Amino acid sequence: MAGVPDDVLFATKPQLASVMLERARAQGFPARWVAADEVYGGRELRFRIRELGYGYAVAVPASHRVSTPAGRFDTASVLAKLPRRAW
Repeated sequence: MAGVPDDVLFATKPQLASVMLERARAQGFPARWVAADEVYGGRELRFRIRELGYGYAVAVPASHRVSTPAGRFDTASVLAKLPRRAW
């Protein structure tokens, strides 16, 4: 037994991050941006980050679908079309 109290529930990393960002915002922490790796790149956390008023740079999987004026594509396809100088 790990000694975790019965009232402590499981939470994913993105769920924990969301709570941390909410608390930081509520306490007036002066952050304007959030950066995170692919583990945190899910839709729910990205939406919550926007709701809280933060800017963000969050990695997403190469299979993540994005919308452009030319249609919907996976991220890897879009990146492959950018010129090297874009980076």
